[in-house]
Amino acid sequence: SSGINAEYGGWYSSGIIINEYSSLIHAFYKCQCPTPVHLTVDTQLKEQKMKINTHISSQIGVKNGTEGCIFTPVSHTITGAEADQVSLKFFQGLRGNKKTPNFNDQEQIITSCSEMIAQINIVMGHVKKVLSGEAPSDKELGRQLMEVVQSIPNLDGDTITNMLNSHMQDLLAVEYLTYLTRQQLAISARINQIL
Repeated sequence: SSGINAEYGGWYSSGIIINEYSSLIHAFYKCQCPTPVHLTVDTQLKEQKMKINTHISSQIGVKNGTEGCIFTPVSHTITGAEADQVSLKFFQGLRGNKKTPNFNDQEQIITSCSEMIAQINIVMGHVKKVLSGEAPSDKELGRQLMEVVQSIPNLDGDTITNMLNSHMQDLLAVEYLTYLTRQQLAISARINQIL
């Protein structure tokens, strides 16, 4: 966990093996939060995928005698921000691809827009069916659609164009500064070789 207002929820380890060191680390996190979760991530991809497991510990042993703990698996759900999901979908598309990926922003935007248009077409099809009486109306779904429509900022084409141009100018400035930095480093390296 990181951040000023963050709270500990547990800890993770790369690998799927839980051993005696896991108990020691878990004991530390038990002081930070009442029921820490131990997340294990299979980074070796033994099953051709990144297997993720979550565990909580339970104390076992004899009172005033030998004590220990046992890790019990618990169910988990993986969620993420939409921006993260776009990146994950991109990398999933690279599975089995031996070529070096082409990180083209324009292609990513086109792909994302195509997916969004497909989803809008599905929603529009459903709305048309409801309006024509072919499908029953659902008040909750209608409320959710209204929330989505109301959350979209009302920007005209000129505003969007200005925002994109401003972003492009910033990007070009960063690229130019990167080029200058590389040139300075190359000059510095040459001077160091001479001296």
